[in-house]
Amino acid sequence: MKLKENSNTDVSSKIENFEIKQSMLDFFVSLRTQLIDDIASSYINGATDRKALDGKIEGYKQFDWSVSLLAQHWYLNRQEATSERMPITVQSLIQKMRGAYYNTH
Repeated sequence: MKLKENSNTDVSSKIENFEIKQSMLDFFVSLRTQLIDDIASSYINGATDRKALDGKIEGYKQFDWSVSLLAQHWYLNRQEATSERMPITVQSLIQKMRGAYYNTH
């Protein structure tokens, strides 16, 4: 009977440890995703116009889409951001935002 109780305790302990590890992994994946998203947002702002007023570039409808595409590209490819490795769609969206910003400022 003692053997069975110890066995159940071991299984419960392993399940608890697995759940803790899984929740930590989920937290770090979420943190990494947020960090990539923040960096992509900063990169898009800088690529459009470094001197733009805060919040001005974020107001364009292309901004969220370009940040999402760039963050996805970085997450999937794990590469540095250069114009040679950046998706053409993101480059195009940056150019459109740059043109719209310069047109009004």
